[in-house]
Amino acid sequence: MDHELIPLSKLEDDHLKQLAELHHSVMHTLLADLGLPMVLRYYQTARSDNSVVGICALDPSKKIIGWAMGSPHPDRINSALHTSLLWFAFQMLRVMFTHPFVFWQLISSVLSSSAETEMKSDAIELTYIGVAADQIGRGLGKDLLNAFIEMSRETGYRSVVLSVEKENGSAIALYKKAGFKIAKTFSEGRYERHRMELILE
Repeated sequence: MDHELIPLSKLEDDHLKQLAELHHSVMHTLLADLGLPMVLRYYQTARSDNSVVGICALDPSKKIIGWAMGSPHPDRINSALHTSLLWFAFQMLRVMFTHPFVFWQLISSVLSSSAETEMKSDAIELTYIGVAADQIGRGLGKDLLNAFIEMSRETGYRSVVLSVEKENGSAIALYKKAGFKIAKTFSEGRYERHRMELILE
């Protein structure tokens, strides 16, 4: 299937909302569990951050069907989610009362973050990559990953790092084919993850 790749920084608001909805529907991550408003705020923050590398795939009808995004400072984007304290407090109260397990998983994740995910100053972390359900198996994930790697190299980063759940065999295979190697395995909350790295030359 034909698709067009455009930088995350160039997305208009309508496409950014589409991206947030796609993430919310296909990503089984803590961010998605926190709800669509948090996901949208995350990508609004990422779009305005000049250090972020992001690429989105649009189909011929201009619908977003996949994306890859990374940052040299992923914690900075997460921290920006609560710059509007009243809004953030409302979101946390909503999650606490409607999805208490997710709330406690967030607390556990914050408390268990450690040196396992520290990065070199010239590295970028691939934080999210995903495709629409009807695009799985068509090579779009590979195209997005390769585009992200090339954009990272052109931006001047020397390595790409990522964390992936040990059980996610298809993602691990994709990363290994692109040249990533497992650097270590660690626990974060209830998840067992591999830390993988690709040296850019």
